[in-house]
This record gives sequence, C-alpha cells and structure tokens, in this order.
Amino acid sequence: MDVVGRDGAGGRDELGTALHARGLRVTPQRERVLTAVRALGHATAEEVSAHLGAVPGGAAVDPSTVYRALAVLEDVGLVARTQLDRRSPSFSALEHGGHVHLVCDRCGDVGAAPSSLAGPLARELADRTGFALDTHHLALRGTCRTCRAGERATGPAPAPEPVEVP
Repeated sequence: MDVVGRDGAGGRDELGTALHARGLRVTPQRERVLTAVRALGHATAEEVSAHLGAVPGGAAVDPSTVYRALAVLEDVGLVARTQLDRRSPSFSALEHGGHVHLVCDRCGDVGAAPSSLAGPLARELADRTGFALDTHHLALRGTCRTCRAGERATGPAPAPEPVEVP
C-alpha cells in the first residue's frame, strides 16, 4: 500500500524513514491510519476508525489500534494533535500545514487562519512568561462571524471572563 498525501506529498519512504529513525517498523495499520488522516484532513480517532471500516475492500481496524497508531505517528512527527472540541482530540497530517483553528463555541464551526497571526502572541508570551507557544496547530475558541452577526440582531450573549497574563 502506498501512503500518499492529498497533495501527492509523503509516501511509504517518508513513513518508513520516520519510523525506522525511532527503531520502529512500518505496519499495515500505521500505513492505513496515516492514509486516512491525510484523506480526512482533520479527524478524531473515532472518525479515522469509521473511515477505515468504510473503505471498500478494507478491513475494520480496532479503535485501540487506531489510538496507538496515532500516538506513534504523532511521536515521529507525521501527525499533529489539536483539541478542536471539548471531547476528543483531532489529528492532521503535518504536511496539511500549520494554521490556527478558530472554533466557534456557539455553532461548532471550525475555521482557519494563518499561524503567522499567532506570532505576536507567541513572542509576547515568551517575553512576559517565558512560555514557548506552539503555533503550528493551535486552536482558539470564541464566536464566529455568523454567530456574532446573529448577536447584533438578538443582543449579545454574556461575555466570558477575561484572562489576564502577568
């Protein structure tokens, strides 16, 4: 099975190189999980498992196998974990590119913005607190444009408490 990204990037060699560098081997399950993550863009482990079970001619993969494969793929730097909802983390292939996820707490919509927009925040946090923010796959929660437009028509929702950085 060839492991190829949506844009044609990647491949079995990339997977093999990343795994072998850590003393790990390529398995059919790891190949299938990485292929599914690349096909889905962003997906929870449950969505990856469901996708694998729905692929014509493909055998179902136990969810625990999917979780283990995702953990290994994250450890070797082929997938990134992002908390897009409050229940389960989402995974995406790193060649998907770094961006900031904009998660609407009202409607659940997930938008994206360039990770470069988080650069000033990362620098300010580092200067003030010494904290190094990973902006490659960052999720920010708030209210989307559509829901905010609805607020103007119906009145604003209670504002969240501000968080102050020392």
